[in-house]
Amino acid sequence: CVVNPWRGVASGDVSLCRSPEEARSAFDAVHGEAVFGSPSGERVAEVLVQEFAVGTEYAVDVVSRAGQHKAMAVWRYDKRPANGAPFVYHATVLDVSKEGGAAADHAGQALDALGVRWGLSHVEVMIGEDGEGGVVARLIEVNMRQHNTDFAPLVQACIGYNALDVLLAAYLGDLVTEYPPDTEHLRVDWDEVPDMPARVKRGAIVHLVSHAEGSVTEVVGMEEINEIESVLAAEIYS
Repeated sequence: CVVNPWRGVASGDVSLCRSPEEARSAFDAVHGEAVFGSPSGERVAEVLVQEFAVGTEYAVDVVSRAGQHKAMAVWRYDKRPANGAPFVYHATVLDVSKEGGAAADHAGQALDALGVRWGLSHVEVMIGEDGEGGVVARLIEVNMRQHNTDFAPLVQACIGYNALDVLLAAYLGDLVTEYPPDTEHLRVDWDEVPDMPARVKRGAIVHLVSHAEGSVTEVVGMEEINEIESVLAAEIYS
């Protein structure tokens, strides 16, 4: 099974457990810890236990307007064990495959089931095989927030629009009648945005995972990395 806090990001404090003893240990590690993003110092009072889903995990960024859901970007996760953790991000890849389309369809169904009609959401779906050449989708989680990364520049470059701009169009598009001059190239019309994105360029967020133990005292080579033509941006974080 998989044990994780009921609220979080980036697979933080998520444990893969192969026995009741490991599940108890994972529960004890999470229960009572600080809730991610809580402004009031809230503590984890409930822990989520999920069946381990086999397949490839996808994330779908969705903007909803009056019950109409449009996938802004579909991402294929490359998560692998590393440094003693079961789910470590190695890449988050923009995807336009049949499997990605199935993930987007399932995300829309999940939002309908939850009664979500407006706003931005980040939905994670596991896609597996049905044994007959098709795919089966399983919901992992629904987050009523944006993708927790600086996704907009990459998506803008690869698809031509991004969820933040489309969100504004969803809420304000019918209200704006006058625009500043010379802004035609910056505007987004909700009705012209497709239900599924069509990738113009390939793109991925690549996570370089350190397998060395110790303290980071210096980072070299960032200038060279940022000068590579295919690199849009590079960040160091811990």
